[in-house]
Amino acid sequence: MKGNLTNLRYTSRQIKKKRRKIYRTIITESKNIDQGNFNVIGPDDLARLFDLCDTHFFDGFFNKNYNGKIFFRLSDRMTRAGGKIEHRDAIGTHTIVLSTALIFQTFSDVTRQVTVNGVICRDRLEATMRILEHEIIHLLEQVHFGSTSCSSPRFKRLSRDIFGHTDVTHRLVTQAERAHAKYDLRVGSNVSFEYGGVTYHGVITRITVRATVMVKDPDGDYRDLSGAMYSKYYIPLEHLRQSDNER
Repeated sequence: MKGNLTNLRYTSRQIKKKRRKIYRTIITESKNIDQGNFNVIGPDDLARLFDLCDTHFFDGFFNKNYNGKIFFRLSDRMTRAGGKIEHRDAIGTHTIVLSTALIFQTFSDVTRQVTVNGVICRDRLEATMRILEHEIIHLLEQVHFGSTSCSSPRFKRLSRDIFGHTDVTHRLVTQAERAHAKYDLRVGSNVSFEYGGVTYHGVITRITVRATVMVKDPDGDYRDLSGAMYSKYYIPLEHLRQSDNER
């Protein structure tokens, strides 16, 4: 099968049928994923989704040839990439990592159309499956050609022919988008917050899982170009308030 993997091509109808089977099977089998907008997912769920994709799209190629060499991990610290794959060529292992930070804040309190790889997703499970499909193409390229890049024409062809992807990027809800939509906060916003019973005023300099807020402090560890000193705080968005105070 390996020699034929890069020549795989499915029709839109075939892709939809295979995806429906995978979707229904994981909801039936998983102890965590009981609906499309699930609230819990574990590495075992990701591994099972991969096995199902392997079975329905690749005739079990990866299980037959790379059993014990492919691992799965979830990360709540990835705030931009929906997924990634880590290759350890020296020992021949591959680890697929998906971002729970992006998955769980999508289909939550920001309402808009969500696409992953150019495909409209109706819920978290569909989005998770599309992210995983993208990483599977990276895996396919790596084991077949020894390198992979989603910007290459080859990657785009494979992802289109096998999974019907029309793009290689996602439009999941980022924390920065959520901060703006729900709290009217963005990088550069002046904010106040309470910490240890004291109210502080500062400015947001970064938004990831939490907001990074720089507060003027003569004893702080950070200096700006004008010589002013600051302390850095990592504050959940819901604990911040708009402030008129300058930093």
